Amino acid sequence: MLVAANPDGGNVLQSKAFGDTKSRHGWQAKHLISDGVAMLVLARRVPLLGELWYIPKGPGVKDLGQLKRILGELNQAGPFMIKIDPEIPKDSLKAGSLSGAGLVKARRNIQYNISTVVVDLTLADDDILASFKQKTRYNIRLGAKKGVTVEASATIPETITSLYEMSKTTYERAGVYVRDKQYFSDFWTLHAEQGTGQMFFANFEGKPVAGAFITYLGGSALYKDGASYRDHPELQAPYVMQWEIMRWLKARGVMEYDLHGVPPLAEIDNPSHPLAGLARFKRGFNPDITEYIGTYDLVLSGSKYQTWNRSGERLAMAYESRRNHRLFY
Repeated sequence: MLVAANPDGGNVLQSKAFGDTKSRHGWQAKHLISDGVAMLVLARRVPLLGELWYIPKGPGVKDLGQLKRILGELNQAGPFMIKIDPEIPKDSLKAGSLSGAGLVKARRNIQYNISTVVVDLTLADDDILASFKQKTRYNIRLGAKKGVTVEASATIPETITSLYEMSKTTYERAGVYVRDKQYFSDFWTLHAEQGTGQMFFANFEGKPVAGAFITYLGGSALYKDGASYRDHPELQAPYVMQWEIMRWLKARGVMEYDLHGVPPLAEIDNPSHPLAGLARFKRGFNPDITEYIGTYDLVLSGSKYQTWNRSGERLAMAYESRRNHRLFY
């Protein structure tokens, strides 16, 4: 796949499977190459304003110079604005360098893992395990000793229903909006079919107690969706499941595993943050936080961009929610 050869090593949200998923839910997928970088562009027509483009987790560059060249080419493409969120580390750029490239910080980040935990899978298994916090290692061994097993499962209607119902329970418990089942079904099925996704379940006494869907491309993987039941918290099933997922990914050449989102570094130790519990769990695998620059806008029509920020985006999101019962992005 061309995306895997990009300077950033490829990102699964730039994959054909992700484009195919979004094409079923309101977007048009375009596959472009600029300055040698392959990219997925999601396009959407906005009434009265024209076409909006979004490059999820892209363009797949590592340096600002190449990003500027690509933006210069895209400048002629015709949309009134282009949203980007490449995985460029936040601390790698000088202040003002992005505005100097014609970019404006978006009012909201689209992706969840702008601040995240990434686990290095290039080490030997024992060394990876030794890098975890002591309590995390203890929970992994305890869960396995109590009989928790983990299996990579086929993505079929039965497993889709099982993971969706588990996810719905988990998200609602956390007060998080849950997309409809059809979106998850499309996402999981297309990624599994195209070799960029895998479903897992942690089982106890023959019944699933935790589940996850992992996406991967090239040398990187993402903990895309995950959930667990609270029936047996003493089993520590999520810990066992994550460790077995890491071993599965490592065996397939994946070098880094993104655990998909924690509070920003400035709030990482805030116990009242909504993601505080998840942060404690994920930081058991690596205490270090990776922060990316987040979503930026390339403004190609100043007046239309002002309208979009003033009312257009809010109306578009409300319309999608009421009319189609789904998120805009």
